[in-house]
Amino acid sequence: MKKNRITVLRVALGLAAWFFITMTFSKILAPRLPERIPNIVMLILGTMIVPYTVGLAGFFVVAGRMEKRCPQAEIPVTCALLLKSLIIQLGISIPIVAVINIVIRTLGGNIGNELSTALLGDNWLFYAVLLLLFNPIFEELLFRKIALERLMILGEKNSIIITSVLFSLPHVISQGIPQMFATFIVSLVWGYLRVKTGKIWPCMLLHCLFNSFCGYIVSLLSGIPAGSVAIMLIFMIFLPVVSVIILVKNGFIGQGKRSAA
Repeated sequence: MKKNRITVLRVALGLAAWFFITMTFSKILAPRLPERIPNIVMLILGTMIVPYTVGLAGFFVVAGRMEKRCPQAEIPVTCALLLKSLIIQLGISIPIVAVINIVIRTLGGNIGNELSTALLGDNWLFYAVLLLLFNPIFEELLFRKIALERLMILGEKNSIIITSVLFSLPHVISQGIPQMFATFIVSLVWGYLRVKTGKIWPCMLLHCLFNSFCGYIVSLLSGIPAGSVAIMLIFMIFLPVVSVIILVKNGFIGQGKRSAA
């Protein structure tokens, strides 16, 4: 039991060091750099280079030498599995975000997200690369490979849940409370795929698709007259209902047990 607590603590502290270094550069060091440095260079430094060089080094200083256990494939990666995973992650996460946004607005809070405004701004190409390519690859390598493999000694279920908690918490600061709950849900799906298939690329693919739906497709639909109706029908009614049917009828857990038998 003590060993398990130390494992969780070291991984959590390692990720905290990674996040602290990243935020220190963005919030403290970057504003003090010469103004002649182009904004796009600062964005690349703050979101790509610093997190996965200095930040990653901080993680390994804290949690580098730890026992690791690689997930063993129990089920194959199929188109059906990927489609069900996509439906579940969208059908559960987006309604949760919508409900929390309504509650925050009712209480007089602000749900503004600077990122959503920047996606179609002057640096749209940078954000497209960041959200659709860079983050899905490097965040999945950090959380679903490096961190999860160190937590696998706690068991599959615990490693998935703890990794999801650690993945979602930084989003409170970067994107707000609603996104924290959304990323926790999708992280459970990605963690399940990582553990049960033994592969990391399905997680990267679904991460990319989640960012594209939440970052672009929903925003674009909201900007057209019939878009709100489409969002309501697809993301608030159809996908949630299908998600529940999938989970109840032949959910991931049942499939994993049959494959392992």
